[in-house]
Amino acid sequence: MRECLRIWYQSKVTRRGNGDERVPLPVTEKAQMEVFGKAMSHFGAGDFRKARSLFEEASSGPSAGVGESARMYARICEQRLNSGHVSVKTAEDHYNYGISLLNQRKLDDAIKHLKAAISQGEDSGDAYYALGLASGLSGDVHSARQHLERAFQLNPKTRALARTDSDFQSLMEHAELRRLIDEGSGG
Repeated sequence: MRECLRIWYQSKVTRRGNGDERVPLPVTEKAQMEVFGKAMSHFGAGDFRKARSLFEEASSGPSAGVGESARMYARICEQRLNSGHVSVKTAEDHYNYGISLLNQRKLDDAIKHLKAAISQGEDSGDAYYALGLASGLSGDVHSARQHLERAFQLNPKTRALARTDSDFQSLMEHAELRRLIDEGSGG
């Protein structure tokens, strides 16, 4: 009985690696985030095989949000490994791919996919937040302001996120964006 429990537990806290060895799964949110971070580094470098493996590992950790993002990136890696291009059809596909492109700083393509996501019904604060960020990073401060205003209307919590998001630091140099983001913070 004890041996059966050991085998069952081992199957829950490890996965099979490429060489069929047992590899520990992330058991804390911090470990899951570290694995996800490594996966993003490989993803950004174009090493989709290694990134996919790490995303799959991060998908089974304790944070559901990180797990869902990891599964989405693993699918993108799989698509890139299998076809050389990504097939995006739904609003969610456009949004997820737009985020991926934004993370790679392919801003023009990210903007195109985020706009497609919104036009296909992804009318969420998160979509406008990402579009505002991409627009701002590409130098279009006016569009960034419009998209961020809409993001803050749809989801007021995104304003607090923008205040602490390191991606927004360079945008805070623009007075109109700084005022918009700081509204209601007492700053």
